[in-house]
Amino acid sequence: MEAFAGLLDEFRSGNIADRMVEKHTLETHLEELSGRWDEEFPGFPRAKYPYASIRGISRRGVRDEYLKKIIHKLLEAYNPDAGDRTIVNPICVFGRHARDLASHLDRFTVIATDIEPAFNWVYERILRHRNPDHYKFVQDDVYNPKLEAAPTAVVFFGACGSLSDAAMDYAIERKCPYLICRTCCHENIGGNTTITKRFNLLNWAFRLKNLIFTRRREKGKGDYFSQKYSTNRYPRSEAAKGLSNSDEFMEVSQNSVDSDICRTIIDLDRYLRLAEARYSVWYKGELFVARRND
Repeated sequence: MEAFAGLLDEFRSGNIADRMVEKHTLETHLEELSGRWDEEFPGFPRAKYPYASIRGISRRGVRDEYLKKIIHKLLEAYNPDAGDRTIVNPICVFGRHARDLASHLDRFTVIATDIEPAFNWVYERILRHRNPDHYKFVQDDVYNPKLEAAPTAVVFFGACGSLSDAAMDYAIERKCPYLICRTCCHENIGGNTTITKRFNLLNWAFRLKNLIFTRRREKGKGDYFSQKYSTNRYPRSEAAKGLSNSDEFMEVSQNSVDSDICRTIIDLDRYLRLAEARYSVWYKGELFVARRND
């Protein structure tokens, strides 16, 4: 809570989008959370560049591999008294990470889901990647999930804006023992596609991406946006609602392409929501590990 309030004050003071200022600010406010993560999950991939940069974005794959090692470690040691041994990977796109998990965790069934089945089909049929045992794809909408499962873990590796929140809510509603994930595209929470213009390559690339997203939203495709996660649903946690409001959160999101402080504010709201839902939560650099306390 202190980290969230502190970073919110930094945003209000305009101390964002400067790499050196943000680096020092984040180290100061996130010292306790980062130390807690490092103690539990050593080996976090270090990066010279912030996540709000071309180099930072390009290293998402490195963090995904590190996250999969955490999934292996936690679930290999997991021995439920009863119930399914199932991992659900919503917003799987091609299903590459889900297949990898199925190849290494043979005690679990891995179910990959996505509203658009074409990507999984391309990966399987055109690119000719074998489906391992214990893997299956199910077409499903994370905003309105129909999948009948009681997963041991919900995992995802990047989910644009409110898709991350929908996947987290899926884990909460299923009372899932573990949620392990990486968030992304924080500017798209609440159906937002507006970005504060700054003159750099990353900002230009994300503005181009959001032109496409705007058209998809206007067509009501249902794959990136939902009224269930409209502007007035943010912030997500009760604790954050006591300190901020929807208008401010949309302003935070619009600056998040170029600001790790803004990305972290959005993620810490998610952290608080998970804590309110009876999860112990670890967070660092867009990565979450949450374990339900029953």
